[in-house]
Amino acid sequence: MLAADSGRSELLEDRLAEVGLELTWLEEAAERYDAAWQGNRRRGAELDGLIGLTSDHSLLASWILAALRGSGSSHDFGHDLRAAVTERAVAEIADPPAELPSRWKPVVFGWTLGKVVGRVDHSLPVAPAMLPTDVNVRAAYEGLVEHVLHLGTLQEPWPEMIGTSTFWRGAGLAEGLLPEARNGQDAVKQLVVEVRRILPEHMGTLIGRHFSQFAERRNTLSHVADMPDRPRFVDVKELARDWNQVRLTIMGITQFLCSQVALELKESASRAVREGTWDDLVWELVAFDD
Repeated sequence: MLAADSGRSELLEDRLAEVGLELTWLEEAAERYDAAWQGNRRRGAELDGLIGLTSDHSLLASWILAALRGSGSSHDFGHDLRAAVTERAVAEIADPPAELPSRWKPVVFGWTLGKVVGRVDHSLPVAPAMLPTDVNVRAAYEGLVEHVLHLGTLQEPWPEMIGTSTFWRGAGLAEGLLPEARNGQDAVKQLVVEVRRILPEHMGTLIGRHFSQFAERRNTLSHVADMPDRPRFVDVKELARDWNQVRLTIMGITQFLCSQVALELKESASRAVREGTWDDLVWELVAFDD
């Protein structure tokens, strides 16, 4: 898909040059991955026999995608990628299950590659190919994903504190992603502005509206008593009783975090990949190729 994207070829060419690769490498790599996939299929006809590659391959792909961070929304690209993978999986895997495993459920948020884990939602929660370098943010996001997976096992409507905890963790992650912000409300506003630049207009509007009082809701949950210009506790506690109510919270936080990951990947080649990374990874593909 990237090799065919002539509109972004200059960005991709510059990115690949950072690690000593040419633009033609995209087609060469695609052919190599396809050969490995076909060889893997011949070896393991059953689903469990189709072994996935190591996460280093996902990291390389996400590092390349990060170069496109300023080129517009990744929504259509991510949608087309997911559709293509699903179509091939259904067509080429013997007796495919109704629900594909996570390794065949790719998503692209903010030009960051990830995979959908669990069966809570079609596109959430997401395990990115790389998490932010801040250890607190990493742990907080992992905890949020764990919580969302747990929510998916519970009957709706949820007990009040089970759902409203997403306000707490969401606001905390916003503050962790932008520690230089004056407060939680300012952090949320800045993150919303940032991701609206890389989202389709309708999605940016939805997230902007959802997070317009996000920090105030978190404060209401901690202080309870009525305060001027702040939502009432009795109202806020009813805003997270089921998945439809919290989905935009999880979607927004995922967009915030993936945007940060793409920024970190875009600004640093040496930490994520290096010249010679592909030379190392290609040997893993050769092992699958007949």
